Amino acid sequence: MENYMNEEMDKKARVVLGMSGGTDSSVTAMILKKQGYHVIGVSLWFFSTDNSFNPGDPLPDFIVDAQKLAQQLGLEHHVIDARREFRDTIIQFFLDEYMAGRTPSPCIQCNPQLKWKLLLEKANELNCEFIATGHYIQICKESNGYYIYKGKDPAKDQSYFLWNLGQDILSRTLTPLGKFTKTEVREIAGDFGFEEVAKKKESMGICFMDRMDYRDFLQEMIPDLDQKIGRGKVTDTKGNHLGWHDGYPYYTIGQKRGLELKEKSGLMVSRIDAGTNTLILEKKDDLNKMNLKVSNYYFNDIEDSKLPNISTIVRGLGRNPQKYSSLQINNDTELEVKLEDPAWAIAPGQPVAFYIGDKLIGGGFAE
Repeated sequence: MENYMNEEMDKKARVVLGMSGGTDSSVTAMILKKQGYHVIGVSLWFFSTDNSFNPGDPLPDFIVDAQKLAQQLGLEHHVIDARREFRDTIIQFFLDEYMAGRTPSPCIQCNPQLKWKLLLEKANELNCEFIATGHYIQICKESNGYYIYKGKDPAKDQSYFLWNLGQDILSRTLTPLGKFTKTEVREIAGDFGFEEVAKKKESMGICFMDRMDYRDFLQEMIPDLDQKIGRGKVTDTKGNHLGWHDGYPYYTIGQKRGLELKEKSGLMVSRIDAGTNTLILEKKDDLNKMNLKVSNYYFNDIEDSKLPNISTIVRGLGRNPQKYSSLQINNDTELEVKLEDPAWAIAPGQPVAFYIGDKLIGGGFAE
């Protein structure tokens, strides 16, 4: 395993580390401290299971775990209670997108708008040169700016969700886990004597839903959802009435479960018309797309969008592999992607990431 003490750094450098109490951020704390950084832990409190915002609410377990580890490592630790801001921005975005008939990825909004923003603000407040996270990515400085590269562990690479982080963030972010696999990270925790940290389970899914099905979450957050939307029609592309559905927010592109059809057809959702509460169905193969429209795109350097051999990652209901493509900028907010191989079941609102090799050059949102 690569020696995690090889990094050259200024031993006086101060760094704010986002600590979630999990294995990854905990091992990041261990590595940075061992390398000589002055590490200050910061835990971001984004949500409570009952959606409360009371100042006296007990801290969640993950923050208690982070506090405990910080104390064991001799680190200063802070808690930022951003539950109301998270509710008003990220969760509201999530709800609004589903109500618009889109399929959102809230992490894409949270990273630049809240998570890194708050860490950077805290770093400035505490006179810290750097911020750090437990993400499995690598950040490299090049002649035209800082770029994110995929991490060593393909199963843990998280670059896909980070294409809209700006240079103000990338230029000050440390991500030491990008050079390791998850297995190696667990071994490092054991080497430091933290066996409990090494054995922690992975957190899965969207953080604020706590493994809840998103449909149940929508109903909890919008109690009158069913009264607002109600049952709607299911049609084919010619407008022929095929049956009924429970309300368009409960469906995504490529879905066929939960449809009340007059007869079995093998068709699946290809388009959601939120305005008329209608689902339009097509055959499975018809959901393959060779061309995508991408809105609200971002590139570290717009010149990168003109390069050959750009590969695209876009995830529909099934995980589409990386595909080679060419990009055509239409205007300041929209571009077109021409794929060499088809991508299946792409839902409006889903993030699209662009790479040159392992280098993340930008991204946008599928339309």
